[in-house]
Amino acid sequence: MRILGYPERATLYRWISEKGQPEKVRSTKRGENTPDHPRHPSVEVKLQVLHRCFEHGEDVKSVSEEIGYSRASIYNWRRKYLQRGLVALMNPSDDPREELVPGTFSATEDIAELKAQVQEMQMQIDILKETINVLKKAPGIDQTALRNQEKAAIIDALKNKYSLPELLSALHCPCSSYYYKQKRAKKQDKYCHVKEKIKDIFESNHRYYGYRRIYATLKKED
Repeated sequence: MRILGYPERATLYRWISEKGQPEKVRSTKRGENTPDHPRHPSVEVKLQVLHRCFEHGEDVKSVSEEIGYSRASIYNWRRKYLQRGLVALMNPSDDPREELVPGTFSATEDIAELKAQVQEMQMQIDILKETINVLKKAPGIDQTALRNQEKAAIIDALKNKYSLPELLSALHCPCSSYYYKQKRAKKQDKYCHVKEKIKDIFESNHRYYGYRRIYATLKKED
């Protein structure tokens, strides 16, 4: 298709489906700050736009003209989402100024709670990705049915991004089981330094040495 000058298949199908339909009206709301068109749209609006442009293959310029937000804004949302996930799409200045009723939560507390919920959602997404990576299977696996060894592998992959207690709780993995797997893995790899020596001998001799000559070289080094 690209040799003939056409775009990707999804875009071509969209053009065909839109043929004969009324042309989309270009939005005149760009730059406005109203309840119907806030200067900083909600997370839901941003996700919907990213889904249309970068999953369904809709033209960014067309979507931009339709919704009344610039193409630069759309690409900025995508960059933030790829770097930090859903949390990055939230508006830090989204702080209502209405008078607080005694006994109710403040707007700051509400936003903090929402951020915590979004963070938890992002962690679940990352856990699912690592589960697929570890098992090499399609989504749909029950995380509670994972073996402790598999849970430990997922935790190791994500522990630089999330705290250990959070990951242990999300994967229903006892702390003692995790540390047992860690200790056992270290014991199983007690010949790691020998493996590295074998690799160095093999590579330094242009990969010509067989196991006998490698063994003899190791004996000489000892």
